[in-house]
Amino acid sequence: MRAGARRGCDLALGVPAPFDASLHPNLAGPAQTRLGAWFDHHDMVTRVVAVLALLGGALYLTWRIGFSFNDSNPVVNMMLLIAEMFGYWSLVCLTVFSWSNPPARRPEATPGRSVDVIVCTYDESVAVLRTTLTGCRALTYPHTTYLLDDGRRESMRVLAEEMGAIWLTRPDNSHAKAGNINAALDKLTGELVFVLDADHVPLPDALDAVVGYFDDERLAVVQSPHDFYNHDSAQHYGVGRHEQSVFYEVVLPGKDRHNAAFWCGSATVLRLSALLEVGGVATETIAEDFHTTMKMHSKGWSTKYHNEVLVQGLGPHDLDGYLLQRDRWARGNLAVLASTESPLTNRNLSLMQRWSYSASLASYAAPAARIATLLVLIITLTTGALPLRASVTTIVGLWLPWMIGSMLAATALCRGHIRLKESVHYELCCAEIYTRALRCMVRPAKTAFKVTPKEGLDLGGFEAIKKLRLTAVLLAALLISAVLRVGDTLLGLGVLPTLPGIAVWLIPILAVLESRRLARSLVIVSRRRQRRTEYRFPLDLHAEVHTGDGFHSARLTDASLSGVGVEMDATLAPERGATVEVTTAFPTVTLGWQRATLHATVNAVRPIAARPGFVHVGCAVADLGDAEAALIECCYLVVPYQRLRGVLPVQVSVPLTLAAETSDAFASALDLIMSAPSAVVAGSGLDRRRGALPARSDAVTASAVAQVWPPPTADAVRWPSVAASVAGGFRGPPTSR
Repeated sequence: MRAGARRGCDLALGVPAPFDASLHPNLAGPAQTRLGAWFDHHDMVTRVVAVLALLGGALYLTWRIGFSFNDSNPVVNMMLLIAEMFGYWSLVCLTVFSWSNPPARRPEATPGRSVDVIVCTYDESVAVLRTTLTGCRALTYPHTTYLLDDGRRESMRVLAEEMGAIWLTRPDNSHAKAGNINAALDKLTGELVFVLDADHVPLPDALDAVVGYFDDERLAVVQSPHDFYNHDSAQHYGVGRHEQSVFYEVVLPGKDRHNAAFWCGSATVLRLSALLEVGGVATETIAEDFHTTMKMHSKGWSTKYHNEVLVQGLGPHDLDGYLLQRDRWARGNLAVLASTESPLTNRNLSLMQRWSYSASLASYAAPAARIATLLVLIITLTTGALPLRASVTTIVGLWLPWMIGSMLAATALCRGHIRLKESVHYELCCAEIYTRALRCMVRPAKTAFKVTPKEGLDLGGFEAIKKLRLTAVLLAALLISAVLRVGDTLLGLGVLPTLPGIAVWLIPILAVLESRRLARSLVIVSRRRQRRTEYRFPLDLHAEVHTGDGFHSARLTDASLSGVGVEMDATLAPERGATVEVTTAFPTVTLGWQRATLHATVNAVRPIAARPGFVHVGCAVADLGDAEAALIECCYLVVPYQRLRGVLPVQVSVPLTLAAETSDAFASALDLIMSAPSAVVAGSGLDRRRGALPARSDAVTASAVAQVWPPPTADAVRWPSVAASVAGGFRGPPTSR
C-alpha cells in the first residue's frame, strides 16, 4: 500500500525511477532524447521552429510593453515583464549559438611537438591520482607528465616517481589552482601544455586528436568536452548524459564558430607562449580559466573547441559537492564583470566574443528570473494584484503561442541533451546559490577556492531538502497561497481580494503547475541515495569464483578498486561473510589481456528477479593483489574508450599467460582469443560529435567461440563471454550511433 502510494506520487510529479548505472551497462552515450535526436538530424526544421518561436515572442512582447499596463499593478507587471524579457533573450542566445552543429573532424596529428601534461592536485587521494596518472602514462603521443602537488605530500612524490611523472610543489597555496600552475610555468619545457584536474583521466588518443590544431601559430587554446565516468553522479540524468551535456554538445560548438570558445579548467591544451604573454593564469578571480581566455582573446589569440570526448572525470559525487562546485563557478565567473576584462566594456574583444561571454554570464540569472515569476504568482494569489490584463483572445492568440513555441524551440535547439523538466530541476537546485552570487557582479566575494570533494555519501531525506531551502520556502508559500485562493473562491468567504475574469481560474492553475515543478525537485533530491563512496563500473566479463570447494563459473557485472559484483548460480553462491577469490581476464591498454585475481569478502547475496536460479554476489575487495593496474586500465581507459569510440583500443592485443590452476575450458577459450587478430583502431573520422568510429577487423568469429566458450558447465549457455565480447568488440556499451 505504501509503495503503491509512493509510486503514484512519483507518477503525478514526474519523478524518475532511482537510477543505477550498473543496470544499464549497454547504454551508449550520449543518451539523447528521441525527440531531441530527431531535431538533431533535421537542422532546417530546428531552425524554422526557432525562428517562428522568436517571431511569436516578439509579437507577444510588443503587446506586453505597449498595451498590457492598463489597470494592472505596475510593480508586479514590471517584475513579470523583466522575467519574460530575460526568457526571450535566453532563447535568442540559444538560437544563435545552436544554429548549426556540424560533426567534429580530427586534424592530422603533427609529429614532433613537445607536450607537457600537468595534473593539478591539492588534497585528492592517492587512488584518485593513480587513475589519472595511469591515463597519462597510456597517452600515445610523446609527452612529459608533471604532478603539481599543492598539498606538499610525500605520498604524492612517491606516486609520481612510481608512475613516471615529475613531482612539483611550492611553499604556499596562494591563488589556489591558478597559482599552482603559474609556479610551474618556468619549469615546463614543452611548446604545449595539457591541463588536467586531479580526477580527469585522459584516453590514450587524447593528444593525437588535438595537437594538429596548433599548426595555426595564433591558436592559444583547444578545449575538449568534460565528460564523466561516474554515471550516477549528482548531475547525471543517465549514462552519458548530464547537466553539462547541452553546454558541451550544443552551446560550446556554437561559440567556437565565432572564435569564442574558452578554457573550461581541464581537458584543455594550451600554447605555453600564449599563456606567458598574458602573464600566466589569471589570479584576479577564482574563475581562472574563463578569465585567462578573455585575456588571450583580447591579445588577438584564437581558440578552438574540439567536440570529442578525450578525457573522463569524476562528476560531483553527492549533492553537497554539486552545490559547492556550482557556487564556486557562479561567484568566480560573475566576478569577471567587475574586472577590467569585463565583456561589457572590453573593446579588444570582437562583437560576437563579447556577446558570447555576456550570454554565458547572464545564464546565472536564470534562477532569479524564475524566482521573480513565482513571486508574481504568490503576490497575485494573495493580494489580487494583477501583473497584466488580457482578454481570452489575447491569451490564446499571443501568450499561448509564445509559451508553446518557446518550449518546442528550446527542445529542438538543445538537440536531445536535456529535457525541459531536467533543466528546471537543476535551475531550482541552484536557485539559492546562483541568486546569492549575483552580488559578485558589482562586489566580488573575497572567499577561498574550495576544491570539489571527490568522495561523499548522499543519504537524501530531509537533510537533502534543507540544502534547497529557498526552493522549499517557495513551494510552501505557493501552496499556501493557492489553497487560500481556491478555498476563498469556492466557499465565497471574501477574505481575499477577488480576481477578475479568467484570472480566477488561470492563476490557480499556473500555481499548481509551478508547485508540481518545485515539489518534483525536492522529491528527487530527497529520494536520491548514494551509499558508495566509489563508482562501480558496469562490466560484462566471464569470471571464476573460488569459494574453497572449487572454481565456479560466474559473470563479473561491476567493479571498482574497493568492490566487485558477480552473478552466479544460486546453489553455488558463497554465504555472506565468506572469503572468495574472483579470477578474470581484464582488457587493458598497456598490458593487453591481463589475468588477475581479486581477494574479496562477500557483503551481500541477492536473488535476481529477472533470472530465476541466479544471485548477485556483492563483495568488498580485501586485497587487490596483482589486479590493481589491470583493473584501473580496464575501468578507466578501456571501458570509456569502447563506449565512446565503439572499438577496443588498438593496444589490447598482448597475449595472456594463464596460471596452472585456471580451469582447462577457461584457458582454452582465452588462448583462442589471444591467438586471433585483435580489434584495430584505424582512421580518424568522427560520427557527429562524440567520438571516432573507425573501421576494425573482427577478432574471433562467433562460431569458433561457440565451440569452446563458455566453460562446459550446466549453466554455460546463460553466460556472456569475453570471447564473444572480443568477436563483436569488448562486451560493453555499443557505439552511440
